[in-house]
Amino acid sequence: MAAKTKAMSGVALAVEGFRDEVAVVTGAGSGMGRATALLLASRGLAVAVLDRSDESAKSTVDEIVAGGGRARAWRVDVSKSKDIDRVFERIASKLGPIGYLVNIAGHDAVSPLENITDEDWSRMFAVAVNGCFYCCRAALPGMMARGFGAIVNMSSLHAIRGQAGRTHYAASKAAIMGLTKSLAREKAPLGVRVNAVAPGPIDTPLWRSGRGGGALEKDIVERVKVIPMGRLGEAREIAELIAFLLSDRASYVTGQVVTADGGEIMP
Repeated sequence: MAAKTKAMSGVALAVEGFRDEVAVVTGAGSGMGRATALLLASRGLAVAVLDRSDESAKSTVDEIVAGGGRARAWRVDVSKSKDIDRVFERIASKLGPIGYLVNIAGHDAVSPLENITDEDWSRMFAVAVNGCFYCCRAALPGMMARGFGAIVNMSSLHAIRGQAGRTHYAASKAAIMGLTKSLAREKAPLGVRVNAVAPGPIDTPLWRSGRGGGALEKDIVERVKVIPMGRLGEAREIAELIAFLLSDRASYVTGQVVTADGGEIMP
C-alpha cells in the first residue's frame, strides 16, 4: 500500500507527519524492532524489515502486509559492512528512497568484567556500534542528496548510569550516544536529524533472555521496586517514541538522547 500523501508547504508528507519515503528498521524481527516496524507501516510508510533471522523478519512482514501495509524482509548481520551496503542498495531499488532509519539490532550478555573475553567484547561492539555505524553510513548519501532524513539509534539506560555485570553492553550503548550526538551536529545543516532512545527495562524477548523460571519473576519484582511507575515498559511504548522522533512533529529535535524508563533515573 503506497503511503497516502498530502501537500504541506510544498512538501509531500505521508500520514501522521511522515514523508512518503522508506523506513529501514534493524532488529525488526522481534521486540522493540518489530513493534516499531509495525507502527511505522500503520502510519503509511513502506518498511524494510532487517533481522538476522529470516523467519522472524518474514513474520513481521507478513503481519504488515496482512494489515494492508507495504514491507519487505531482508536477512542480514548488521556487523558485516559489505552486506549492509548491498542490502541498502536493494532496499532503495525495490522500495524507494530511504528517508528514515531506526537502528535497534543489538546484542546482550551478562558477565563480570574479568570473565569477558576479547571475543565477547568484540561481538558486543560489532553488532551494536559497528552495525549502527554501517547502517548510518549506507543511508546518509541518499538522505543528504535529498536534504532530508531522520535517524533514531537505540541506546540504553545502562549507558547513562552504568550496570554491574554488563560493562561491555553499557559501554557499547554509551558509544552509540556519542555517535548520535556527533552525527547530529555534522548533518543538521544538511537536513538530517539524528536522535537516540535510552529505554529502561522493556519486556521483550531480548530482555527476558538469560533469565528463566523463578529467577525471571524475582528479577522483575526487584526491578519494578525502583521504577516510580511500578512496571516494565512495553515495546509499543518505545515504538511510539521512535515514531515521534522520526516524524515531522519532531522537526526541531536533533542530537537528543531521550530516556523512557518509567521515571527510574529522574533527577
